[in-house]
Amino acid sequence: MPHAAHRPWVPAACETRVQDIATATANGISDLTNARIDALITQNLQIHDRECFNLNPATNVMNPRAEAALAQGLGSRPSLGYPGDKYEMGLEAIEEIEVIAAELACEIFDVKYAEIRVP
Repeated sequence: MPHAAHRPWVPAACETRVQDIATATANGISDLTNARIDALITQNLQIHDRECFNLNPATNVMNPRAEAALAQGLGSRPSLGYPGDKYEMGLEAIEEIEVIAAELACEIFDVKYAEIRVP
């Protein structure tokens, strides 16, 4: 029996899928669950890097340098607000990266305005 309760407001087919996965997870052994997550990560890479091309630019393959930068902690904190007026402290380096990226985007795309926020 899963810990996640049935949600009657979710479309039936979607909720069935969620409950099937939740049940398998709740009845599993942690080592098997970890192995399943690793396999799903590999499957996801195969699907998106080799098998399909999504026309939504936000979901295509990320530049490896940008992906590595986000993995180094840039993507772990929200960057809300304009540079110089962020809602949280400790974002000075991210602010500068956002300004540099915006300036480069203006140059590359020959535009007057660009706003970049580290996700």
